[in-house]
Amino acid sequence: MLHVRSQQAPSLRLRLTGAVMLPLAALVLFFGVVTVLVTRNTESDTVDRVLIGSVRTLSLAYNSPPGERERLVPLAIHLLKRRARPVVHYSVYSGRKVISGDPALLPPADYTPQWDGVIDRHAPATFYNAYRENRLIRGYLEPADAAAVTQAAYLRDGMLHGKPVRIATEVRRAAGEPGLVVIQIADYVDDRAAYEQNFALRVLLIGLAALLVTGVLFWWAIRWGLRPLLDMTRQVEQARHDASPAFRLQAPETAPVEMRPFVAAFNGLMARLDKAADSLRQFTSNASHQMRTPLAVARVQLDVLDRYGPESPQGQAALQDIPHSIDSLEQLLRQLISLARSEDQEGTLLQPFDLSGVAASVTADRAAQAPAHIDISYENESDGTVTAMGEPRLAAELIGNLLDNAIRYNRPGGAVAVHLGRRGGHAFVEIDDTGPGIPAAERERVWERFYRVRGQSQAFGTGLGLPIARALADRLGARLTLADGRTGQGLCAVVEFRAEAA
Repeated sequence: MLHVRSQQAPSLRLRLTGAVMLPLAALVLFFGVVTVLVTRNTESDTVDRVLIGSVRTLSLAYNSPPGERERLVPLAIHLLKRRARPVVHYSVYSGRKVISGDPALLPPADYTPQWDGVIDRHAPATFYNAYRENRLIRGYLEPADAAAVTQAAYLRDGMLHGKPVRIATEVRRAAGEPGLVVIQIADYVDDRAAYEQNFALRVLLIGLAALLVTGVLFWWAIRWGLRPLLDMTRQVEQARHDASPAFRLQAPETAPVEMRPFVAAFNGLMARLDKAADSLRQFTSNASHQMRTPLAVARVQLDVLDRYGPESPQGQAALQDIPHSIDSLEQLLRQLISLARSEDQEGTLLQPFDLSGVAASVTADRAAQAPAHIDISYENESDGTVTAMGEPRLAAELIGNLLDNAIRYNRPGGAVAVHLGRRGGHAFVEIDDTGPGIPAAERERVWERFYRVRGQSQAFGTGLGLPIARALADRLGARLTLADGRTGQGLCAVVEFRAEAA
């Protein structure tokens, strides 16, 4: 099933080619349609201009005196048949009698042999000319040429020999003729349609050829462009056989700039995984070592009980030491769980919260649970409520963790003071104790898991309290530092929270 899916997976090169070729095909289709429509309109306009120009040329020949007309009309017809767009269908009627041309090209239905005084029963044909404006009089430059025209040239649709045609018609008075002369020139519509279809086919073939050539070129261009990605894939494939966490992608200097963020992100991920693997190995080793000690002590005490019995002095001592070992193991497990939870960076939403309320509540809880020989105090050095950015639950856990350390490592009759306020735009909490403190030379090492200050190895602790506090501070975006106690003795843990967003 997995093999079938891999075969059916879409190709990135094919997807990129499609992503480019589909818009390009739409663009080619759009320009092809526009070209065909423009050409069609241009062709129609050109044919109509030829028809109107031809009918006016022939009309001018019939405007001549009878003696000159016999010479000019054949010459005009000869010229019309030898144009770039020849005109071969024409007729000239005088009354109901055809003078020249094809008798099947009949006059319009409203044609009357005698003039009834109406000028231009139909609107004359006009054409737009954007380059030159000649002042025309009913289609002619010379007023004398238009003087005898009763119907200026216009266009209409009709039938000729059973086929649709486009007809240009002009009616005028001609010397020597008893009535009005109607001059007509026609062009078959199917000739125009055949030209338009032929042109559209050529545009389509050119567009398809352009798409085919572009598709092939783009296919090879994508193959060339994806070569750096293939090189990266080969590196990862080779590294898979040697699964070393120290593996890093190597990007050549010629690699595209778009690949560099990916390489940097991948190497950053590998570095983070390498660090996490080292941390996990170290954590597992230290945790197993730390858990082995209370378990070994409990096993020894149980052996003592088994050998001497619970009523013997040795058994009584063992019964007193076993709860201590179990408490040590329970505290270790609890702090291991707390450390794992504190390092979970997902789902931490920083928002404004009442730091003064959280600090006061946590201090009150610890004061109620602390030994009687430890004095715990709380002081808000700021006027009113102190607001900070963070997460109330994690902030309470952080402050409680530091308070537990201050109480646990304090001296008999010692004191713990919690100070709250603002400094430099940041809200801060200080937990100050009067215990033995931590030498300045060792204050960086106490952030290491399971590390204990020399001379305090017998204290009831696991060496995880301050690492847990540092992990919680990192999740809150806060800064946790250690300093000398305010009274000149002991230790002061300072937590600076992020300022509230404006």
